Amino acid sequence: RWARQVCRQRIFDALSANIDRNAGNILIDDEWNLILIDHSRAFAKNETPFLDEITQADPEIFAALKALDEATLNEHMKPWLFGKGAVKDLLKRRDKIVERLQGLIEKRGETAVFPFDLS
Repeated sequence: RWARQVCRQRIFDALSANIDRNAGNILIDDEWNLILIDHSRAFAKNETPFLDEITQADPEIFAALKALDEATLNEHMKPWLFGKGAVKDLLKRRDKIVERLQGLIEKRGETAVFPFDLS
């Protein structure tokens, strides 16, 4: 469960271009839930930070990433994304994440990339 949360954190930070994830802005509650705080530097630059650190995921988030589209982002995220190309930039980062995971699947196999039992 912990490893799954860390993998999702890495994907979230890469997707949101959060260039400032560090131990000082991660909280852990009594049940070992990861709580991400301080997103003040997210979306500040159009880069995909920590992409190389994405080595695993779960099938659920992988499917959600692939299903993410411009219309949905415009509907739910547009008020918080600044700049004309912000939604398209987010989708480009999504594409890089999906491409990375797809490459890892081809190289190492689905079992190695999706090791988490979701049952």
